[in-house]
Amino acid sequence: MDDGPANAEVALAMCRMLVNEGVTHATALAHQNRDYPDNTADRVYASAMFLRAILADKKIPLAVYPTAEIMLSWNTVFEWRAGGLLSVGDHQQWLLVEMPPGEFLDVLPFAASLAADGVRLIIAHAERYEPLLDNLELAHKWIAAGCLFQVTARALAEPRDEHHEFALKRWAQGGFIHLLGSDGHGIDHRRPQMRAGYRRLARWVGRTQADRIAGEWGRAVLRGQPLNVPPPQPRRVSWFTRLFG
Repeated sequence: MDDGPANAEVALAMCRMLVNEGVTHATALAHQNRDYPDNTADRVYASAMFLRAILADKKIPLAVYPTAEIMLSWNTVFEWRAGGLLSVGDHQQWLLVEMPPGEFLDVLPFAASLAADGVRLIIAHAERYEPLLDNLELAHKWIAAGCLFQVTARALAEPRDEHHEFALKRWAQGGFIHLLGSDGHGIDHRRPQMRAGYRRLARWVGRTQADRIAGEWGRAVLRGQPLNVPPPQPRRVSWFTRLFG
């Protein structure tokens, strides 16, 4: 339906790869943005249900949930209220959102408007946005407004440089990472791999917290269950900074 698997066979192979990675629950999603005008909420939902039926028939133990990855725009809130956007798992609780190409938008106005409808935001592949990754104060504000941060497993396993690794580790240890995603697009490129990212996360924060991020919290979101994550840890300020600013 977009730049992901070209047909059901590839989608099925991706699901098998996820199962081999130890995954039991995942989103079956497609983009909702101006590049894919035919990806209506109903069509994305129906496609996910078709995949779910195939998985059941093939006895592949992966639970998939219909979801859209929504590109933020000036009319996102209007589209949601008009019934044009598909929420995570179709539970009317979370919208998975990303930024327009080359842009970085402040999500706080979106979060405030959608909160009135009982809807919160999940920031897809949040590690891509350096103005957010490098600004803990801004990240605090977005989380305080009800947002969750999803990070791509491969970004944890293979950071692009030392600065990116440092920033991701700081996020992980500070409590800024809530969900783990594969960003899987196919079996030949951007493969749906999770294990290596989980292992890096476990080294940074321990198995218990890694299991929350890579399992417990994601299952709650996908199933439409209540979820309240702890706020990030307060930023530690050295005595030198306190004295001299």
